[in-house]
Amino acid sequence: MTTSTISSKCLCGQITVSISQTEFNKTDSIGLCYCKTCRQIGGCLASYNLYILEKDVKIEGQPKIYEDKNTDSGTIIQRAFCSNCGSSIYGKNPKSVGPIALKLGMFDELPKPGMALYCKRRPDWVKPIDDIDEH
Repeated sequence: MTTSTISSKCLCGQITVSISQTEFNKTDSIGLCYCKTCRQIGGCLASYNLYILEKDVKIEGQPKIYEDKNTDSGTIIQRAFCSNCGSSIYGKNPKSVGPIALKLGMFDELPKPGMALYCKRRPDWVKPIDDIDEH
């Protein structure tokens, strides 16, 4: 049986990301993060991520890596982005073999998140999403 995949590209097309449709649809693995760092790297209200094992993601092209040492936890996070257009690709702990935070904003389809992180930093004027876990 063949698993269908979903792919997307950064803004300029130099980097392509592909994952299985099954992983893409795992609502409980999709989250919004309202932490200050996620807001800064995206220039937006929150980052929109799929937490997925790195081995389950195919990346074509070579993202540039920024080592972010200014995190609330003190854990260094590698933030991958396109060196040409600046599109965020993923974030990961370089000491972990666990999941990466794949940036979903590059995909055409936008599945509903199953969780929200750093809700204490969500602006008061932003309403919580119904039926998701908040941390």
